[in-house]
Amino acid sequence: MKRVLLIEDEAGIAQMIRVQLQLVGFQVESVGEAESALEPSRLEQVDVIVLDWMLPDAEGPDVIAQLRQHTDAPILMLTARSEMVDKLVGFEAGADDYLTKPFEMMELIARIKALLRRAERHRHSREKVLTFGEISLNAETREVRVAGNEVELTPTEFKILEEMMRAPGTVFSRDRLIELVMGYEYEGYGRTLDSHIARLRAKLEPDPRAPRYIKTVFGVGYKLG
Repeated sequence: MKRVLLIEDEAGIAQMIRVQLQLVGFQVESVGEAESALEPSRLEQVDVIVLDWMLPDAEGPDVIAQLRQHTDAPILMLTARSEMVDKLVGFEAGADDYLTKPFEMMELIARIKALLRRAERHRHSREKVLTFGEISLNAETREVRVAGNEVELTPTEFKILEEMMRAPGTVFSRDRLIELVMGYEYEGYGRTLDSHIARLRAKLEPDPRAPRYIKTVFGVGYKLG
């Protein structure tokens, strides 16, 4: 039985979600504030996290950043905010998906199941340590090193690099990279993706103006190598 940690301070919404998820076979633990959600014992066996953006003691992006220090479980944001910038802030902090309030329970259940399927595939098929040239990436500890020196990446930069290192030489279109990193396509994210690539090059490349690792395939996207 898959375990869902629900972090939602509105009692009525929390009760509705908990009952519906239990009806389809999930084990659900519900808390109403970030402090309780971040207790290590709650995060040890969690399979997926459903997180409300606005909590009484913290906002979603701050909670996500703290959760990511303790768990790689998929995180789905529930938010009343629909602006693209708000979604990008959540994704940059380490969220995997979002759902705007009000929402249909069937869609929430479908998104949770999709996140669990993706996480299961990753657990079974993904190596923990990847290397390419002088770059090494540890998917378990989330460390990246270049020529032995540790490099600090944001969660989004790490995901982009990981996907490319798992398929060196493969040409990724912008849409494909967005889909792999976020799980869905988001209109207008292509330009932001280019900014992430530029920052990755600045951190990884000996000369970002003449990339050795992350190369542009003009008119298509990017590849590693």
